[in-house]
Amino acid sequence: MNTPNFLSTKFLQNYVNKKVPFTELGEFVYLRTYSRFLEQEGRREKWEETIKRAIEYNIGLETRFNPEANVDALRKEAEELFENMFHLRQFPSGRTLWVGGTPVADLFPISNFNCSFLVMDSFEGFCEQFYLLMIGSGVGFRTMPYDVEKIPSFRTGVKLTSKDYRPVPKKYRREFTSLKVEGDKAIIIVGDSKEGWITALDLYFKLLTSFLYKNVKHIIVNFDNVRGKGERLARFGGTSSGHTSLKTMFEKIHKVMMRTEGKLQPIDALDIGNIIAENVVSGGVRRSSEINLASKDDMDIENAKNGMYYQDENGEWVENKEILHRRMSNNSIFYEDKPTREELHQNFINMRYTGERGFVNAKAGRKRRKDFAGMNPCAKILAHVNHRVKSVTAK
Repeated sequence: MNTPNFLSTKFLQNYVNKKVPFTELGEFVYLRTYSRFLEQEGRREKWEETIKRAIEYNIGLETRFNPEANVDALRKEAEELFENMFHLRQFPSGRTLWVGGTPVADLFPISNFNCSFLVMDSFEGFCEQFYLLMIGSGVGFRTMPYDVEKIPSFRTGVKLTSKDYRPVPKKYRREFTSLKVEGDKAIIIVGDSKEGWITALDLYFKLLTSFLYKNVKHIIVNFDNVRGKGERLARFGGTSSGHTSLKTMFEKIHKVMMRTEGKLQPIDALDIGNIIAENVVSGGVRRSSEINLASKDDMDIENAKNGMYYQDENGEWVENKEILHRRMSNNSIFYEDKPTREELHQNFINMRYTGERGFVNAKAGRKRRKDFAGMNPCAKILAHVNHRVKSVTAK
């Protein structure tokens, strides 16, 4: 649907020779994070172009969904916004500053939102977490014992390998993921798109849980259709991270799945969620943001970050790559009853050494919102769970 232009050329001429009051750091952050590459012109956006794009998009939403909108009043509002944003006095959502006014905003509307929340009670939850992180939304995820218990059991003793990467030429690449089953082998051919990556993860879980694939003993993942590292991303902007991080994600998730007895525990759900986040880079720049909410009695999650770094024989601090993905989330206790003085005292002692875990008063949260279930990574939004669409986003 076409929307009117709210910022005229005559109005924009007033800003041609004006200097944006950026600090050096502010200008760096803008160019790194929000200035989109203009393919046809071979350059990045200027600040006035970025804010025009975002304002036209935001104001245009009113005329899209309200045929009786007062266009003249909206033009005045757009001009006031431009003046404030040009002088760094007012901003929209950072996500909208990045995707507003691009096809991405229509194809992936949730990409406008900074935050979301999930209850991890199914394998589909991990796939949705993957989707949300890939479009740039931070994810809060709850792994209480009664949540994780609902995740189905699965088969162990299954082998996973990756086919040697031989990139398919761009014009022959498959966008969507497909599956081949040959005897006791299943081959996941990963498509070159967000949808393709998510489907590949979903198929992996289905191969381990569905009765239809009970004879599969070996899963092979083919990444040949995934574009090479450094290729420009046309829709989201930035550059591709290549297939390596995706390959590592599958290998690490499989290792977590196979170390169990066919049933995930909360620490396993935490690991899978963190491994997914470790793999995700949105637009070649933004790393994932997560918060985990877990039981006060979950000592595995309480101690999850212990040993992420250790001293080698030379006294040098070394990363423990086996669990380094656990740095991807801030972890907090989900208190469903009022904590005792002793429990809080112990929390603060732990935080002195590790900075974690934080704590959430769910009982108080439910006084403010009866269906309170968790929160976004910034811990600003009281989130509920829509059981038809499991994630909740907050702008």
